[in-house]
This record gives sequence, C-alpha cells and structure tokens, in this order.
Amino acid sequence: MKKLLAALAVSAFAITAVQAAEWGDVDADSNGMITMEEAKAMMPDLSADAFKAADSDGDGTLNAEEFAKLKG
Repeated sequence: MKKLLAALAVSAFAITAVQAAEWGDVDADSNGMITMEEAKAMMPDLSADAFKAADSDGDGTLNAEEFAKLKG
C-alpha cells in the first residue's frame, strides 16, 4: 500500500510540473517546437511515453497544440 501511495504522489508531482511549464520556458531555442530534451529539462519526470502520446503527428517534437494537450 505504501508503494502505491508513493507512486501516486510521484505521478501527481509530475503532472503538476507539466501543468506549470510555460511554452516560452520549455522552447529553449525559440524555434516553435519542443523536443524531448527541452521538455525533460523543464519537466524531469516526463516520461517518453507521455511525450510520444502528445506528439500527434509523430514528428518527434511538440507544437503548441500538442504541448497544450500534454499539459492537459
């Protein structure tokens, strides 16, 4: 039970970090796309699966719409 609660707490923290991230802070090179590396720099708990799920067009980066989807 303690492991389940700990996992839930970590998940809640990761979601909060993603929701708090702003486009300009994450898009470090200001090219209009967010790479996994840029996302991980601001959201260290972001999983590759969550990033891929948000990447609707499968180009390996997030545009503003995909980033908004990631944030929920």
